[in-house]
Amino acid sequence: MRLAALLLCELIVCGCGNFGLSSSVSTDDVTEPVTSTVTVSVPNPVDSELPDDGSVPTSATIRETPQEANNSDQVTRLLDQIQQLRIATAPTELEQAKSDRRKRNLDIARMASHAVQLTVAGESKQAQFNKAVGHLLEARFQLALSGLKEDVDRLYADVQALNERDPMSEAAAEGVYYLARFAHTKARLVGHSNLVWFENFSRWAREFADRFPHQKERTVLLLFGAGRSCEMHAAVCEDETGVQRLMAEAELCYRILASQFGETLQGHEATAVLRRMALPGRKISQFAGPTLSGKYVDCESFRNQVTVIYFWDSKNTEFQQNMLPLLRQANEVSANRLRFVGVNLDDDESLARSFQQNEKLPGEQIFYVEENQRSWNSPLVRFWGVSRCPSVWLVGREGTVNAVDVGASQLVEQMGKLFD
Repeated sequence: MRLAALLLCELIVCGCGNFGLSSSVSTDDVTEPVTSTVTVSVPNPVDSELPDDGSVPTSATIRETPQEANNSDQVTRLLDQIQQLRIATAPTELEQAKSDRRKRNLDIARMASHAVQLTVAGESKQAQFNKAVGHLLEARFQLALSGLKEDVDRLYADVQALNERDPMSEAAAEGVYYLARFAHTKARLVGHSNLVWFENFSRWAREFADRFPHQKERTVLLLFGAGRSCEMHAAVCEDETGVQRLMAEAELCYRILASQFGETLQGHEATAVLRRMALPGRKISQFAGPTLSGKYVDCESFRNQVTVIYFWDSKNTEFQQNMLPLLRQANEVSANRLRFVGVNLDDDESLARSFQQNEKLPGEQIFYVEENQRSWNSPLVRFWGVSRCPSVWLVGREGTVNAVDVGASQLVEQMGKLFD
């Protein structure tokens, strides 16, 4: 019997929430192969019909002996045993480590499920209940990352049960937080081939913000992490539809941050990012700075030529290997139809000057003399919320921004649109 069934008696009293997992993600899409084929001789961790050996009581035992179910010492022992399992030293051999880790998480899930059963009905046991739920969800999370599809299903089922029990509880918040973590981890692992994980990360982050804004630190970190993840992947995505999907999710997260948590550092950053994201289709403004050659660049002069603004630093291999060759090629064939403006993000002025001279970068290079305005502290970077280097902005002949955050994989296509 799953955790959902273990909490069913609570639903009769508390009622059901409106939480629905199917609206955000389908576990049917999870088809990764199993990373460990070791058979573990422990009962189903969500099945209460276990051998009556004292380790896990049956549901009948819980109904007949409520005093035993509420025994604080028994729960404390379970939680202590779980903690010992968590700090156990893992073997160095990889396959054995995987096997042991899976068995350990299955054991933790079994014991945590037992602790949940013993504490679910008593308000005085709420702290222990929440702690047991935390252990259960962490074990489910680890199993879902490395195990069978059924492990993923169990993670979602347990979160569903917690939300149906009390959708505004601390336990429910923990469940949504773990689903956001799971989506984030999957996005890092397989997101390049399946954008849905980035979208799910964004959706779970926004659901957490909507339902649990009082957990401010977690809310802010989830929203910013989801927004930034979607934005960063959009910059390297070669599919235009995929780029639009990811940027839409990023904007949703940033807007919540800016409007509801604007006083935080992440809220300030989100406000700047939204300012940059709103640039396409508008006249460029508030873009100026001193250059390495002693001149001054001002966007008021961005007329009559297409302007290519590129953000770079001398140690960035992506810029050296992918972006710079394209910029040089564009400069060679443009017949003076392009104006180039670089924005350097180095800390060291001598390093920036040396790279500029040796590599013969096209155009003027904006660089601030004041050390506290260099690199990511550049006034341009901070005001426009620039989040990726290298990246390119494209400005049309009339000073209207055509595109921002263009990566090397998109540069040729985006520049071609300016001359169509």
